[in-house]
Amino acid sequence: MLKMAFQVVELTLDADQKVIDRKVIPYPYPTRRDAVDAIESVVTSFPQSGYQSENGCWWALTRDGSRIRFVIEPV
Repeated sequence: MLKMAFQVVELTLDADQKVIDRKVIPYPYPTRRDAVDAIESVVTSFPQSGYQSENGCWWALTRDGSRIRFVIEPV
């Protein structure tokens, strides 16, 4: 059986929701649930955050108003 790991990617968006920066959080998670737990822990540090079920990602707004999106990718 093929074992798959997951990574969390942090995307910084502009006002038009276009990606202007992409950072891979440098830690592979053994399960998707572990990656979800990591994101849910990180987004609590932002003033506003949530989950978008329509595209399966998390979002956050920084104190300076920057928009961040967190996605999970298989590696």
